[in-house]
Amino acid sequence: MDSLTDAPPRYRELNPADLDAEQLRIFEAIGRPRAGAVPAPFHIYVESPELAETAQAVGAFCRYRTGLSPRLSELAILTTASFWGAEYEFGVHACEARKAGVPEFEIEALAGGRRPDFTDDDAALVHDFSAAIYQHKDVPDDLFAAAVTRFGRRTVIELTGLLGYYSMLAIALRVFRVPSPA
Repeated sequence: MDSLTDAPPRYRELNPADLDAEQLRIFEAIGRPRAGAVPAPFHIYVESPELAETAQAVGAFCRYRTGLSPRLSELAILTTASFWGAEYEFGVHACEARKAGVPEFEIEALAGGRRPDFTDDDAALVHDFSAAIYQHKDVPDDLFAAAVTRFGRRTVIELTGLLGYYSMLAIALRVFRVPSPA
């Protein structure tokens, strides 16, 4: 992944004391299930409260309620973060991916911008589907058919939504030059 360390940051952590009532309500709602911690993308989005609230709802669905296992979701998220060079997103989700059972060699390959040598057919299919979107702005018919056959049309729709959501976050992280997590 390319680094943003040479460019001046545009990101700023918000101080809850400086937020208006609507921003504070959403900031606290986002932090509540995370013991008060608000992820970096939401420090950006909460300045537009409606966007932050909507993004949080979509993100909760994409992260926890699709037809994909946590391992496959995290793999798709890492593929997205790698494509966009979103170091913060990659760093956060590399930790989550490990917890979900993504092997270290897969995480390392993705961090290096390479396709892992998958030992799991489902992981290979999710990665190749995701990578096709980023490389070709489309998914070849045979790959689409394989994904629908394996996961079902609904889960393919949800995977596509997950890729779009995490691309949205990655773009914000890039534009605001959010550094890797410590």
